[in-house]
Amino acid sequence: MRFENWLYTLPLRLRTLIRGNRMNADLNEELRDHIDRQIEENLARGMDKEEARLAALRAFGNLVTLREQTHETWTWAPVEHLWQDILYAFRSLRRAPLPSAVAIIALSLGIGLNTGVFTLLNAIFLKPPTLKDPRSFVQLFPQYSGWFTGADQYSSFTSEDFDAIRTHSHALDVAAWQRFPVLFEQENKPISTMQVTCNYFHVLGVDRARMGRFFAETECAHGVGAQVAVLSEAFWKSQLGADPRIVGKTIHLSGMPVVVIGIAPSDAANFIVGGVFLPYTLEPQFDHARNLFASPDTPWLSMIGRLRPGFTRADVKAELSTIMSRQDRAYVERKISAFNRRTSLVLTNGSFIENPAAHTNVIGLMALILGPLSLILLLACSNVTMLFLSRTIARSSEIAVRVTLGAGRSRLAGMLLIESLFIVSIGGALSVILAYRVPLLIMNIADPSEANTAVFRPDWQVFGYLAVLVAAATVISSLMPIRAAWKLDLITALKGREGAATVRSRTTNGLIVVQIALSFVLTCAAVMFGRIPGLIRGVNPGFETHQIVAVPLDVDTSPSNRDKAIVFYRTLESKILAIPGAQSLAYASLQPFSQAPPSEIRLPGQAKGSGQPTSVDDVSSSFFSAFDIRASQGRLFSATDVNVTRADSVAVISQAFARQFWPDNDPLGKVVVMPDDRHLTVLGVVADTRSERFGALDGPRIYTLRDPSEVGGNLYVRFAGSAKPLENAIRDTVKGMDPTLIVTPETMWESLEAGAESLTSLAKIILIMASIALLMAVTGVYSVLSFSMNQRRREFGIKMVLGASRVSIFRSVLFHTTRNIGAGLICGFALAEPALLLFNRLLSHSPLPINRFDLTVFGSSALLLTTVSLIALYLPAYRATHTDPMRVLRTE
Repeated sequence: MRFENWLYTLPLRLRTLIRGNRMNADLNEELRDHIDRQIEENLARGMDKEEARLAALRAFGNLVTLREQTHETWTWAPVEHLWQDILYAFRSLRRAPLPSAVAIIALSLGIGLNTGVFTLLNAIFLKPPTLKDPRSFVQLFPQYSGWFTGADQYSSFTSEDFDAIRTHSHALDVAAWQRFPVLFEQENKPISTMQVTCNYFHVLGVDRARMGRFFAETECAHGVGAQVAVLSEAFWKSQLGADPRIVGKTIHLSGMPVVVIGIAPSDAANFIVGGVFLPYTLEPQFDHARNLFASPDTPWLSMIGRLRPGFTRADVKAELSTIMSRQDRAYVERKISAFNRRTSLVLTNGSFIENPAAHTNVIGLMALILGPLSLILLLACSNVTMLFLSRTIARSSEIAVRVTLGAGRSRLAGMLLIESLFIVSIGGALSVILAYRVPLLIMNIADPSEANTAVFRPDWQVFGYLAVLVAAATVISSLMPIRAAWKLDLITALKGREGAATVRSRTTNGLIVVQIALSFVLTCAAVMFGRIPGLIRGVNPGFETHQIVAVPLDVDTSPSNRDKAIVFYRTLESKILAIPGAQSLAYASLQPFSQAPPSEIRLPGQAKGSGQPTSVDDVSSSFFSAFDIRASQGRLFSATDVNVTRADSVAVISQAFARQFWPDNDPLGKVVVMPDDRHLTVLGVVADTRSERFGALDGPRIYTLRDPSEVGGNLYVRFAGSAKPLENAIRDTVKGMDPTLIVTPETMWESLEAGAESLTSLAKIILIMASIALLMAVTGVYSVLSFSMNQRRREFGIKMVLGASRVSIFRSVLFHTTRNIGAGLICGFALAEPALLLFNRLLSHSPLPINRFDLTVFGSSALLLTTVSLIALYLPAYRATHTDPMRVLRTE
């Protein structure tokens, strides 16, 4: 018995064994004899040997199919086929361990990075902060209308509103908080604190402290202001070395001693924000310039709550709407301002994505984060596609035999799909490790102090996302191999050689284009974010940055302390000017490199509500000379202008303001109306500055003259020489005058450096991901080209026999690949430009210098990708030029 005939009947033997049918050995012998007779008959009809064997195998396949139907075995066939495909996929993995390992690693990175980042985004944006009974947890957001300008942008409550809800609500237990920056004196650096009501941890669902205790209700009573603090576990470990005896010790925050009474555990809630928690009644002691408890028109408290038993969210919303309506009527009756306030409420589960003020931006941000990560997964799938495609072509003879035995397209597709699923499932299982590790890695880069105790728990949403990625990767990576199996030339495949029709060139061309296009988008992201810190440092804001020191002061300027505040400021001014190197002082109401809330500026005769939004900066007469801002028209403020009466006060405007209000007229001498109905006369125009967004010119801005009797505001010192001695001298001077005041003077340039440094961590994360994508792209391009060159060996052999030189073959390969690279770059640009436009819109109000079209970003990315692609091309092209014509053409 010939081995070939035994191999042909092997599938039938296996099916017979699995189903338990006892097939007569004589019948098997009869089938083999039937195949041999059929081959002889086909040869007698004039067929060649290969065609005769193919026809006999097809007849045998029809006979097998008929026998399966006769024995009614179709019920078990799908299960049997699935089991056979799984076993075959396992054997394929063992036969080619290295390519399979590469595919698994690529998929693990692609799926793991996506799943890990989604785990982080899920914890920050999608999940409520509480772990205890999240269905009863709510967060409240007010939506104001008819109040002061810009009130619709606030998502916090006034202290009066909070007290009214806390007192009159029967359906909800509420707690409130606000973030507030302070100086942690032990480390001499600013930190963010959470000023909270004493039931904050109870409402959040954190009932037990890791050490010590939480706040008692008496510590938040009005007028008490107990100087106690609860530390977060992250802060305790990163800043205090996890001191086991920290409870009862005193730390100093902005000159105030507070006693540590407890540690809040990080794993008791989904995400605990804040390093130090303080009673919210301490707010007046930290913020001396204003008393928010005495400001009924200042929203400052965020609010969360817990449903009481027997109440629903609908009950809560109806009850709170009634309470807020009473508050609105009381506000109008007191005539606090000329506007009427109307408040509606939004109740959410506490997740950040449900914040009405941030909902759209969060969705866009998640799309911009997960979008590039999806490209990494697609690159991984492209590499795996290449592996499966090459494996399919290598198995062309086997697939041809299966087809001749009666296997249909669905059978082949199922077999290849199971092989793909087998590899992808292993990669997906390994990616679960990254789902736990990637969030910690990102947190460690962004904020090492939080990463030490951050706890991320992948939930059903994460694993559902993982399942979707596995299914998508399986389908994507198996499409081209299935198509290649369907398009095989059976005659050529049974001869055991490759043919021109085995895999069409457009398949490999498409893979190269896809690799380049996806990599281009990710490379653009890396280049763009990598350039931002440098752009921030290199920006020319239009005013002096190196020789100006900002002196942040928190002095009590309330009416009861106004006389003392005036004496303090005048004494401090004289002492600062006496410091060697100090040249002049200036005040301004707006801080550079931070966006200012606009005010409505009108022309005479315009009604309120019909003006234009404008930034208003109340500055001293020495402001322009200190910041080296010069007039382009008219003149600047002088010392004599401070004696002008209020009705005839003056203003200096920016060029953008002049273009906005008087595009075709001279602005000098024109009059504008301020929000408080003051009429100001324009006496000068200055150039536009870049004080709000790095690299972008400010919008309309008006400078008003500060009253010399005013106190407070932002103090700036113009100096000559080195900055550090002056900063130390100012710090010592302030501390000598008032030991409770802690200041951190810094130059405008140092502020720029801090802004650039805060973006460096984000740039590192993007760069790491883009580097992984670039590595996958280079590997993918190399694999595609190697496969393509291997498939074209016969073509190269024929060309060499016909007289083609190695140089001409190398040139043709280079031209062909360069064309694909160019097409990939064009497709990548078509993908990158809309993404950059969306990113630009989302960050339109941020200080980042993002341009819609940045030629440097696109040009650098294209050059980098072209270079690495040509490097990846060299080895396959070199092999192509050393093809042995006699070896590849020996079957012709």
